[in-house]
Amino acid sequence: MAASVTTVASTLEAQLWELAIRIQQAELAITTDRPNNIQTSVDTENKLVSITFSAPAVFSVSSAGALVATPAVYLP
Repeated sequence: MAASVTTVASTLEAQLWELAIRIQQAELAITTDRPNNIQTSVDTENKLVSITFSAPAVFSVSSAGALVATPAVYLP
């Protein structure tokens, strides 16, 4: 399990941005086969922050026949 992250932002939106930056930093720390599953961009002209995230997942079928997607760990 990943270590918990303490955020300092006072809104949920700002906390999401903090987490996105932390995930980017963790990806950049990987030296071989570096993943690029999260991208952030800042549009100062329109006052927007955009975050795109893709997570590898494991798919299975539950006993009730429902499709279950579980994000797979990809960061150390």
